Amino acid sequence: METTGTGTRKEQATILCCCILGMSIKRWFCIVVLVLLFVALCVAVFAGEPEPPDCDLQSGLAATLNLSQTQCENIRQLTDRFRNDTAITRGKIMEKRLELRRLSEDQKTNPYAINKVERELNTQERELSRKAHRTEIEQRRLLTPEQIGKMKGIPYGYGPYGYGPQGYGRRGYGRQ
Repeated sequence: METTGTGTRKEQATILCCCILGMSIKRWFCIVVLVLLFVALCVAVFAGEPEPPDCDLQSGLAATLNLSQTQCENIRQLTDRFRNDTAITRGKIMEKRLELRRLSEDQKTNPYAINKVERELNTQERELSRKAHRTEIEQRRLLTPEQIGKMKGIPYGYGPYGYGPQGYGRRGYGRQ
């Protein structure tokens, strides 16, 4: 079996590394794989929630209402505060919905237990709705009367994030 000069050098380098550090190639491979898995896990865990786009004054709500940079930044701060303040409440709502689904699918469940979970879920959803409404009011205080007038012509509300029709319920601002 003939080996080329390059192949011999690679083998020599591998043998040299293994001899110097006293570890086999299998151990090196396992260590490299574990490090890569750790890095992938860190990226997945620390990626966090996606951030809504920055204040783009050329499109979306900012362009429709002709917001200034200061108004846009203040609305963004209120939105971030809302998201941070309601994170626990949103988590509890998700847990209660899952629990309600589990109880509803079980035929042996007592109806009173289902009603109790429904009441707790409704309480959490009302609390979230109240906070969303308060945030919306605070955001409207930052707008001029002309901008509020323009909002009445928008068929659906832009939600608590202020960047699209998604949110905690669509609101028809034009309806009265």
